[in-house]
Amino acid sequence: MLTIMASTLTACWDDDNDDPSGSAKTAMIRTEVLAVNDENCATGGVRIIAGYDDNQNAQLDAAEYVSSKYICNNGQQSTDGEGSAIFDQALVGIAFIAKDDVNCPAGGQKIFLGVDKNTNSVLDSDEVTETQILCSDGSLNAPESVINALTASPSTIVTNGNSVLEATITNPSAVDAIVWQDEAGKPLQPRSQNEQNILDLQAGSELGQFTYRVSIEKKDSAGKQVLQTKSVTITVSQAPSATQTVSLESRQVFLPDDFTMSPVTGDITGTVIYGDPKTASVKSLMRMAAIPTPESTELVGFVAERGALNQGTTAAQILQTMVNAVSNNLPSAGDRIDQFSQTILEGGDVSASYNITLISSMLPTNLLQILLQQMAVNQIGGATDTLTPASTEVAAMQFQLDIVVSYLQPTDSLIITATLVDKNNVDLYADVISATTSENISAALGSTLELQADWFRAVEQTTSKADFLFVIDNSGSMSDEQNKLSSMTQSFINTIGASGIDFKVGTITTDTDVLRGVGFTHDASQIETDFIPGTSGSATERGIWFAEKSLDPVNGTVTLAGYPRTGASMSVIIVSDEPSQYGSTPQPFDPSQNLFVDNGYRVYAIVKPGDASRSQYDDLAVATLGKVLNIDQISEYDSFMNTVANNAGATSAGYKLSLAATHQILSSSLSVKVDGVDVPRSTVDGWQYYPLSQSVVFTGAAIPPVGAQIYIAYQYVQTTP
Repeated sequence: MLTIMASTLTACWDDDNDDPSGSAKTAMIRTEVLAVNDENCATGGVRIIAGYDDNQNAQLDAAEYVSSKYICNNGQQSTDGEGSAIFDQALVGIAFIAKDDVNCPAGGQKIFLGVDKNTNSVLDSDEVTETQILCSDGSLNAPESVINALTASPSTIVTNGNSVLEATITNPSAVDAIVWQDEAGKPLQPRSQNEQNILDLQAGSELGQFTYRVSIEKKDSAGKQVLQTKSVTITVSQAPSATQTVSLESRQVFLPDDFTMSPVTGDITGTVIYGDPKTASVKSLMRMAAIPTPESTELVGFVAERGALNQGTTAAQILQTMVNAVSNNLPSAGDRIDQFSQTILEGGDVSASYNITLISSMLPTNLLQILLQQMAVNQIGGATDTLTPASTEVAAMQFQLDIVVSYLQPTDSLIITATLVDKNNVDLYADVISATTSENISAALGSTLELQADWFRAVEQTTSKADFLFVIDNSGSMSDEQNKLSSMTQSFINTIGASGIDFKVGTITTDTDVLRGVGFTHDASQIETDFIPGTSGSATERGIWFAEKSLDPVNGTVTLAGYPRTGASMSVIIVSDEPSQYGSTPQPFDPSQNLFVDNGYRVYAIVKPGDASRSQYDDLAVATLGKVLNIDQISEYDSFMNTVANNAGATSAGYKLSLAATHQILSSSLSVKVDGVDVPRSTVDGWQYYPLSQSVVFTGAAIPPVGAQIYIAYQYVQTTP
């Protein structure tokens, strides 16, 4: 064993790691043999390259290099100055070889390389991933055969899947043997006698990460001696959930495998999608039905690509124009389309939900025809195929429309995905709708999906902390909203009580920063009292202003009360039926540069839709990754509060996907196991994925026990060059 002092190393999988976020980096090392007269080693030697495996492909790519260490045949050493601290994590040990050694008659050095996985600042024998022998000047040179690289393609595979391990070897020698071993030291057979540098690997059924080694062994009269080793880690994962692809004009959209698709012709580039019915008997009918309108269809929708048609320069602007067009073309004068939720995603994509209320009942396919005509056609007044309803479709008067829109500025075009379902059937299809429209996963044509697997140790979810500040309008105009406040109160108490989060709630009003009642509390009856502040407050509603004042880091009433608590997330929920009157002194409010953004506080607003934009509620929600709800849509309070609670929990108790910050994650492909048992995607006793926090959050009886192994498999988009 070589003892080397080093600082703590963080890694993506550590049995003793209490941080479930997945944000830690994996240090890796690789080597390059240096010839005589190299600019860093005149006598030849080895370059040791260290970096972080940012793209999690189990290889150290050129873009991931952080620093290099040079060890020369004559014993000299040097290190690149910038980033050299990584060698406190990627450890290098040197053992000196005495003179008259069989390989180095003049003596030399044996170099041991590895990563300090157990963070004990010691390079233990089971942490050594590579060895190199360097001989001193004027003696035997470094081994004739050199392993320059060891790769696995792919490095993440499903159970019983296959990977090809290939060692790149220069100057192969007939007297040297290439030996493959698994992490237990069991010999493995290469592909063939002529391709000893290649190992065809088939995984078993066990999930996890497995290390394989290749060595060069020198054969001589003194017996075998290992001259060099390299290792590579293979990740074995459960299969991700099935997905499918819709190819459009310039992009492709990835969807859950829950739809039958039917291309539409006319002035449109896209396809109609029909959700698989949710009962076994209905599914059997569907398999015999004809496209484009399968029998027993309940969930319909479309995917389309079209130009912006001068309707705006952001996804949100263009979506509003499209919704106005739908409203103007509904069958009866009293028909309504009301937005009840909207989220601006990173990158400017917008995900929104609407209630469509009709005077007379209508078949889903007929309503879908109107949506295609007003949202999906690629020219004003364009036409599409006529959709024929199935004989088994059921007419309804209330529907829910969920839609996600991406605006592609370089081409001034849109990618739109939408679903439509009878309001009474929303719960049946909630998971499919969320996986389809909570985010827009599209990529250039030719892009592929790659497999990734993340592992976590479950933490105690009840110790995850989340603090909430409610800012409630207490002006006279709220007299008509008291029943809505009661509904909101009950929705929040029910949701947060079932979340398993250690929560505290404080309440102020739109005319003061003084905390109501006893201040922050988790007592349900006290929260209920605090949420009904009456209607005798000032008619100048300044919700954003007083929220900001209360959270001032020095003199704020919330801050002085000790909130947010250490380790707790902070969510601000503003409830009002009027625009916020922030004022212009000392300066106008800037939604993108303020206390909420600086501290990572998410802001939500339950307000009138028209007031959201006039008072910057929507801009502030966008900037803080929050959300806006229509105060009049009481039926949506439960869903909204569930999002608020779970987003808050995801900040402190969610399991963040390792590639979500750098790649497009196909959330519909997520597959989750806890201690080897499948866990369903469900808001009740299951898990949900939250794109804004890039985290998986467990709910109800599915919350894993402390220490349980959580396996999350998913696909991500690998874009074409």
